[in-house]
Amino acid sequence: MPGKTIMVLGGGIGGVVAANKLHHLLKNERVTLIDRKPAHSFTGSYVWILNGKRTASQVEKSLSALQKKGIGFTRGEVTAINPKAGKVDVDGKEMGYDYLVVSLGADLDPGAVPGLSRGGVNLFTTDGLTEAHRKLREFSGGRVVIAVTRMPYKCPAAPYEMAMIIDKMLRKSGVRERSEIEIVTWEPQPMPVAGPMMGRAVLSMIEPMGIKFRSGSTITAIDPEEKSVLLENDEPVPFDLLLYVPPHKCAQVVREAGLTGEGGWVPVEPGTLATSHENLYVIGDAAAIKLPNAKMLPKAGVFAHKHAETVAHEIAAAIKGKPAPKPYGGEGSCFLEVGDGTAGYARGNFYADPEPVVKAKKPGRLLHLEKVAFEKYWFWKYL
Repeated sequence: MPGKTIMVLGGGIGGVVAANKLHHLLKNERVTLIDRKPAHSFTGSYVWILNGKRTASQVEKSLSALQKKGIGFTRGEVTAINPKAGKVDVDGKEMGYDYLVVSLGADLDPGAVPGLSRGGVNLFTTDGLTEAHRKLREFSGGRVVIAVTRMPYKCPAAPYEMAMIIDKMLRKSGVRERSEIEIVTWEPQPMPVAGPMMGRAVLSMIEPMGIKFRSGSTITAIDPEEKSVLLENDEPVPFDLLLYVPPHKCAQVVREAGLTGEGGWVPVEPGTLATSHENLYVIGDAAAIKLPNAKMLPKAGVFAHKHAETVAHEIAAAIKGKPAPKPYGGEGSCFLEVGDGTAGYARGNFYADPEPVVKAKKPGRLLHLEKVAFEKYWFWKYL
């Protein structure tokens, strides 16, 4: 009897972990990962591109490396998903599956904010981070504004990490005393889903550095000529250098497949990541999981990683006819880079009722070294 075909769409963190775990659990089944790009880009290292500790090529590795492990890799554009027929179209070619794991992440949509692309630099792409690094090295002083344009966005810690890294860069270049750094965001506090304690912890890190935090700000547009961030019901915020977190939206092919629900993301069962379609799972940034406090689970690599492992066990149990595995319980953690060779760390349970329970460790050199070690471990284990 021919084996089952398990297809994984997307070569980000969730997709790569899912493909590896599925192959490990199901040696006799066909596991294939599909992505339009030839390489995996490890987003956990992106903050180091900003301060020049990494280049874009140093945080990437070819997805064809999966084939050496016995995992199939097809490079191509997923142009359609047909859950009822159990098929996907890749570059116009129809391919069937028995189980489908959708890990296509979130598309970046800077065009949703007028003037954004012309007025600033995108902090969520390797090209943008490379450009931001160059501009900061050449910066002679003035106002640096980090604009969080819309919610939700992936990696909620990123704007705060980058603000602290910029502070260190400007101090090193000798222009910090004649510069200002300000974060402009809709968020009422840093990382609001993690709770007020986590928000206070982040503020206690950035405020002593002189980094301003402008909360509750709805950004309506950017005026590139006047160099200002336009806000709803507030005065414009001037800048000399604008670095931005762009609006996010679910991948077009996922929306066209009719998988998305209210809010534009895919509703999934919190413990299994299953959708309303048989044998179809959605993991990572595209998934929408409402927490007991009515907020949504953040979009972050650690959650994509946990989702991937959960789904792999779910599929393996179904194929082998074994009892369902332990469901995902909402655990998550992340490092918080400070920029001077130190990092903080937070860990918690986001499914806790009534509020997520998150604990943070103070920044230290050892935590930074642990993150560096994790980066090396990631590429060794998964690619």
